[in-house]
Amino acid sequence: MPTMQITLPEPLEQFVQSKVAQRGLGCPEQYVEQLLEEERKLDEYYMEKVREGLASGPPIRVTEENREAFWNGIKENIRRKHESRQRKDAAG
Repeated sequence: MPTMQITLPEPLEQFVQSKVAQRGLGCPEQYVEQLLEEERKLDEYYMEKVREGLASGPPIRVTEENREAFWNGIKENIRRKHESRQRKDAAG
């Protein structure tokens, strides 16, 4: 496996060491590997969300005239989804 060497300022090095201890890891390399893997997964997640958005239908043009109604519609959709999840959690 290729190796990479990095130099950190003292405060960052202390931060990394504290994270290694908090997570019960054996060395800073494991912490960095975890961070990079999390970053890779986030990249995949966000790209999937972009693809979903592109496939969700035609674009909606938001103008000064319809901006408030557009955002109110999004807020209402989020509120309904949240309430639905709360009902499911309470029932389950």
